[in-house]
Amino acid sequence: MDSAATLVNPTPPTSYFLTNTNLKNATIYARPGIPLYTITNDGKQTIVNDHRNPGRIVAIFHQREFLPDTISFPERNGSAPIKVQKWLRKTKLADGTTAFVIGTDYGPYVWKMISSHRQKVYAQYDLDRPIASCSFHTTPSSGKPAFLLEYDAEPLREDILVAYLLQRQRVMSEDRLIDVFVGSPAPR
Repeated sequence: MDSAATLVNPTPPTSYFLTNTNLKNATIYARPGIPLYTITNDGKQTIVNDHRNPGRIVAIFHQREFLPDTISFPERNGSAPIKVQKWLRKTKLADGTTAFVIGTDYGPYVWKMISSHRQKVYAQYDLDRPIASCSFHTTPSSGKPAFLLEYDAEPLREDILVAYLLQRQRVMSEDRLIDVFVGSPAPR
């Protein structure tokens, strides 16, 4: 008797949205009205708070003027700060493209550029199947998620969120530099 393949509908990815593109005061949510994380910034540090567990800090970005920026995870590594460039390190892939690699408790994950404002995240051992897709919108949009996360990648949600915020900051800074040096189009 021939065996028949059983098709199972995979769980769709979860969409995560930003309430504000200015990360000085933003909220991340999966469904409207149910905030998951809040982001605050006092000019020297950005704090990612777990909105579901008051008082729990997911990560702190320390923006430093002369020294490299650092990140700390209060629940990991004794809260020791790590250079952002070490945690989210730039690399070249075998095909010559530039990517960024984050180290997680689940192994390394690769952020690949799809376009100037889109990136996909892959397990380093499987660069063919993305686990997350990220967009860096210049204005908030209730219809467009900041990032999508595949169901089986949910344990990585906080790592992806923190790396998303760092990548967003990097992309937006690069856009501002381009506007300064090349000039933005004149308003009509």
